[in-house]
Amino acid sequence: MSGLELAASLTGLVSFGMELCKGITQYCMSYQGAQKDIELLYEDTNALIQTFESLQNAMQDSTLKLELEKSVAHIFSACRERVASLSKELEKYIEPTKAQSKRGSISIKARIFYPFQEKGVQKLRDDISRINEILQQATGSVLIRQNNKINDTIDRIHGSRELDKIKDWLLPPDFSTSQMIASDKRSENTGSWFLESEEFVRWQDSPCSLLWVSGGAGRGKTVLCSTAIDHLIADSEHQRSSAVAYVYFDQTNQSVSQDHNRLLRSLVQQLAAQNSTGSIPAPLKNLYSRSQNGTRPPMTHDLTNTLRHLIETFSPCYLVADAFDECKEKQAFLKLVNTIIGQWRIPQVRFLVTSRSELSSELPNRSWKGFTLSLEESNNGDVRSYIETTLESPGEPLNAWDPERRKSIAKSLIARGNGNFRWVACQLERLRECSTNKDLDETLEGLPSTLEETYERTLAKVEESRKSSICHILRFLCFSARPMRLDEMSEVPAIDFEAKPRPKYCSEKRLVVGKAGYFNKYSDLFSIATIKAGDEEYSELRLAHLSVRDYLLSTKILTSPVSYFYITELSAHHSIAQACIVYLQQFGTGDQLPTYEEAIFETPLTLYAARFWFHHVQASIKAASQQSSVATAYPTGIDAQQATLIILIIQFLTQLLGLLGVEAPVLMKSSGVKNQLLDLNQLCADFLVSQGQTQIRFFDPDTPWVEKPRVSTTPGHAGPSPLYTAAQAGFLDVVRQLVRQGMDINSVGGRFGTPLQAAACKGYTDILLFLLKEGADPNLRGGDYGCALQGASRYGQEACVKILLKAGVDVNATCGEYYTAAHAAAFHGHAHVLKLLADNGADIHILRPRDRAEPLMLAASVGHLAVVELLVSLGANILTRDHDECTALHNSAPAGFDEMVKLVIAHDRASLKTLDRLGNTALHYTVAQNFPSVVELLLQNGMDPNLGNDQGRTALHSAIRTGNIEVIETLLRYGAIVNKKDAEGWTPLHLAAYFDKLEVGQMLLDTDGSIIDIPGPNGYTPLHIAILRTNVESVKFLGNRGAEFTNCLRVFDAIDGAVMLRNFHMSYISPITGLRIAASYGLEVQLRDLLEGEADINGTDEGGRSALYYASRMGKNSIVRFLIENGADVNAKTDDDESFMDFWLDQDIIDLAYKNGYIDRPGVLSDEGGRAKEKLKVDKLFEYLGGKLPADELASYQFHYPQDS
Repeated sequence: MSGLELAASLTGLVSFGMELCKGITQYCMSYQGAQKDIELLYEDTNALIQTFESLQNAMQDSTLKLELEKSVAHIFSACRERVASLSKELEKYIEPTKAQSKRGSISIKARIFYPFQEKGVQKLRDDISRINEILQQATGSVLIRQNNKINDTIDRIHGSRELDKIKDWLLPPDFSTSQMIASDKRSENTGSWFLESEEFVRWQDSPCSLLWVSGGAGRGKTVLCSTAIDHLIADSEHQRSSAVAYVYFDQTNQSVSQDHNRLLRSLVQQLAAQNSTGSIPAPLKNLYSRSQNGTRPPMTHDLTNTLRHLIETFSPCYLVADAFDECKEKQAFLKLVNTIIGQWRIPQVRFLVTSRSELSSELPNRSWKGFTLSLEESNNGDVRSYIETTLESPGEPLNAWDPERRKSIAKSLIARGNGNFRWVACQLERLRECSTNKDLDETLEGLPSTLEETYERTLAKVEESRKSSICHILRFLCFSARPMRLDEMSEVPAIDFEAKPRPKYCSEKRLVVGKAGYFNKYSDLFSIATIKAGDEEYSELRLAHLSVRDYLLSTKILTSPVSYFYITELSAHHSIAQACIVYLQQFGTGDQLPTYEEAIFETPLTLYAARFWFHHVQASIKAASQQSSVATAYPTGIDAQQATLIILIIQFLTQLLGLLGVEAPVLMKSSGVKNQLLDLNQLCADFLVSQGQTQIRFFDPDTPWVEKPRVSTTPGHAGPSPLYTAAQAGFLDVVRQLVRQGMDINSVGGRFGTPLQAAACKGYTDILLFLLKEGADPNLRGGDYGCALQGASRYGQEACVKILLKAGVDVNATCGEYYTAAHAAAFHGHAHVLKLLADNGADIHILRPRDRAEPLMLAASVGHLAVVELLVSLGANILTRDHDECTALHNSAPAGFDEMVKLVIAHDRASLKTLDRLGNTALHYTVAQNFPSVVELLLQNGMDPNLGNDQGRTALHSAIRTGNIEVIETLLRYGAIVNKKDAEGWTPLHLAAYFDKLEVGQMLLDTDGSIIDIPGPNGYTPLHIAILRTNVESVKFLGNRGAEFTNCLRVFDAIDGAVMLRNFHMSYISPITGLRIAASYGLEVQLRDLLEGEADINGTDEGGRSALYYASRMGKNSIVRFLIENGADVNAKTDDDESFMDFWLDQDIIDLAYKNGYIDRPGVLSDEGGRAKEKLKVDKLFEYLGGKLPADELASYQFHYPQDS
C-alpha cells in the first residue's frame, strides 16, 4: 500500500504525515546552522510533528477518536491534498542513487540532499504550516480535553510519586515475596477452619485485640498466616477505611531485615500506601520533615509515633506478623506488641502473631488477655485437604496411580502426618520417585517418623563427590549476610575446600548448565524462588524450610550417620569466609580484574565475596570466643581451620601489595611464613574484616553506601596501604607484623588518612597504643578529619581521645572539615567527648573561619540537646552568631527541633528578637519548613508574626510558597496581617496567586475580603499575577471572589512584568538543611558523614530541590561529581521544572552526567509537555476570560507563546 493510499483514513493520514515530517527533520538536523531557511523548516516541521503526536495520543482513547474523526470530516480532503502536495514536493529532492547519501536512510525510503533551493524550501514550509493550521483549527477543542485528561492523571499520580520518594528514603524490607510464596503453597479451602474459628471471629470483632497462634515446626503457620492476610485484604477492599500491614520473620530468606527499625519502616510504608485519598498521609510527611527531608534516617521512636498516628487513621487496622520465634530482636518486638495493645489501646487495631512459642511464655506479666490458638491439633483438616487435593491434581505425578493406590497413599500420610505439613510435603517428594508397586509399597512402609529422620535420609543419599559442595552451600544458606542467588551458589562447587595446603578455586567445576536441577534433586533441603525487583528477575536459592536449619544446627545430627553435615556458627562463617577469599584470589593482579559489570555476569559470587568476606571472618571469631572448647593442635590455640585462614590472609595481603605497586616484604614470600604467622590467632583472622580488597573495585569500605565504587586511576593517587586496611579493621597482630616488615607507619591515604587515624575513628585502642609506641605521629595531617584527634572525636571514641591527649596532641589543632575536635564532637552529639576535650583545654569559643560558627551553633543546628546544655554550662553564649548573623534559634527552629527551641528560649529570651544579616527572624525560616508545632512555639513565646525583613517580607509572606495550611492558620490566629506589602509591593495574596495556592488564597480573603484587588508590584493586582503566570484555577478563583478584570490583558505586553517575575523567582529561595546545605557549601566530608548515616542522597526540600541541584546552582563542580558518583539522580527536577544541568558546569561533569543516565530534556518548541502544554493553558485561560471581558478587547489581543531563550 502506498503512503497516499494509507492516508485515506485519519489514522493513516497521521501515520504518513509523521513519516514525512520525521524524514525532513532528520535531514535538517544534519545541516543545522548551515542555512537559516533550513533551521526554520526544521522548526515548522517539529511543530507539525507535535500536532500529529497529539492526535496520535488522543486516538488511543476510543471516545476522543470518534470526536476527532467527526471534527476533521469537513477538512479531511483539504488536509489530505496538502499532505499529497508535501509528498510531491519532496519527490523533487529524492536522491537518485544510494551512493549519494550523506547521512544514511531516512523516512519514506527517500534520500534528501543539501542544498535545497530557496523556493523549494519555502514551498515545503507553506505546505507544512497550512497542514498544521488546518488540523489545529479542527481538533483544538478535542485536544484540550485530551490534555485535561492527562493533567488529571498527572495530578493523581503526583502523590504516589511523592510517596515513592519517601519510600526510597525509608528503604523498608519488602515482605510481598514471602506472602506470595506462602499463598502459592495453599490448596483450596486451606485455613477456612481458621477463618471460621471462634478465636479468629472474636479477634476480628474485638477492639484493640491480639490473636496469638502457636504451633511446632512444619505445622503450617506461615501458610495459615498468608490465608489470614489474603482474607483481611479482601475484606479491606470493601471497607475503604481499613488497612492491612504484615511482616514475615523468615530465616530462610535473609533479604528480609530483622532489624526492628526496618520492621517499623515497613509497617509505616505499607499503611501509608493504603491512604484512601491517594496522597501522602500527614504523619508520614511529618516523619520525613523531622528527618530533615531525608537527610538522616528515621529514628525508632519517631517511627513508632508515626505508626501510632497512621493506625489511628484506619478502622479497622490489621497488623500481622508471622514466625515471631524467628525474630532476632524479640524483646523490641514484644515491647511494640505490648505498647500497641497494652498502652495505646487504639480501638481499631487488631494484631495477629504466629509463633512456635506461646503467648503466656513470651509476655507472662502483661496486663491484657488476648486470644490464643494452638495448631497442634487444629490443622489436621487442612493437612487432609492438602494431601487429597495434591493427589487428585491433574498435573500431579502421583495422580497416575489408580484410585485405590491413591487412597492408600492418602491414608498412610494422613495417619502418620500428625498435622505436620512439612513432613507430608517431604514424603510426597519421595513417593513421586516410585515407578512400581513394589517401590510404592516399600516407600509407604518405610516412611520416616519425624522430620529429622526425613532430612537424615536425604543427606545420606548425597553422592560422595557432592558432599563437600552441598555441605558448604548449606552453611551459606544458614548464615549468609543476605539472600543468595542461584547463580552465586552455583560457584561454590568450584571451590575445593579439601585441597592442600589451602582451598583453591577450580573454574572448571562451577555449575554452568542445569543449575536448578542440581538443587532440585535435594528438594527436601533446597527451594528456588523467583524474585522480581523492578525490571530485574532472578532466582534465589533458599533452605526449603526453617526446620532444615534447625536440624543441621542441632546436636541430634552428631549421633547420626550424616554428622558430616553438622553446622555450627563458627564452622559456617569460617567456611563462607574461606570461600569468599579464595574466590577473590582467583583474579590475581589488578590488570586481570573484571569490570563491575563483568563480575555480575561472569563471576557472580564476586560482589557478595567483596562486600561480606570480612563479616564472616568477624562472626567466626566471635563464635570461636564463645565456644566452650577449642582444639589445641597448633600453637597459641590455633586450630587447622584458623591456620588455613591465616595463610589466606597473608596471601591476600601479598596480592593487595601488588595492586598498590608495593613489593611484598621477603618475610611474606618466605617458605616459613606459615609458622611465623601462626601467632596471629583471632586478631589475625580479623584481618579478613578489613575490606582490604577495595582496590578491586567491587566494594569500598571507606564508602560502604556506594553500590558501585569509583576506582581512581589518577597517577600518584594515594590509596590506602595494607597497614591502613589492617588498622581500620582492628587487626592488631597483622599491624604488628606489617610494621616489623618495614611498612611506613605514617603513610597517608584513604578516607581516614593514616593508620593511626583509622584506628582512632574505629575505636581500636590496642592498635592506637601500639602505633604510638612504634613512633606514629599523632598530629600527622590527612584524611577527612585532618588528624586522629578530630577523627576520634567525630566518632565519639572517648577512650581513643584519652590516649591521644595523653600522647600530647594539640587539643585545639585546626584541620579537617570540622576545623577542631570540639566542632566535630559537637556536630555529632558526643557530649562526653566534648567534656573530655574541654577538661583538657579545648577552646569552646573558637570560630570556624568559613562560617564563624562555634561548636554550640553546630550542635543546635542538628538538635543535640545534651551538647548545647553542656556548652552553655561551660560558658558558651546562646546568642552567639555565625557569618550570616544567625543564632542557635535560627539554626534549630527551621529543622523542627522543638526541644532545642525551648532550651534556647529558656536560656535567653532575647533570642526571639535576634535578626540575621537579611533581617530575618527564626520564624521567617521556620514557616517554610512544615513544622507547625515549632511555629506555634515561637509565636507562643512572643515572636512578632508581622516583623518584616530587609525586603519587607513577613513570616506570612515566607509561608505561602509551601502553603502549609496549619502553619498559615497558626500565623493568622496570632494576628498576621494579610495586606502587608514587601518592599516591591508583594502581598501574601499576590504570592498565593503566583504559586497557585487556592486554599491559601481562600483563607486570606476570608480574613479580609477587601484585599481582592489590592495593587502590588508594578501596580499589578493578584489577578494580574495569576494571569501573567497562566494559573488558570487561581484566575477562576479570584474571578469568583469578585476580582476586577478590566484591562487585565495588558500584563502580557509589559516586559517589566516578566522581569519582575524572574527577579522574584530568583530571590524567593527558602533556607536549606542537611545534605543540601553541605552541598551548597562544598562540604564533601560532611556529605560523606551524612551518607554514612543513611541520609537519602536524593532527598529534597519543600521546592523539590536536591543536594545535587544546590551544588550545581552554587557552582560546586567537585561536589556535583561526588554526588553523581554516589548515586544522585541526574534526572531529578524541582517543582519549577529545573534541573542541575540548567547551571554552568564543567564539561567533564556534563560527560559524567550522560554516562550516568542523564536524559536531555527537549526544548520548549519541541516538547509536547512544554510549549504545547503552555498553549493549552493559555487557551483555557482565554476561554474563561471570554466570559469576563468585552468581545472587542479579547479579539484585539494577540498572545505570543513563550519561545526558547
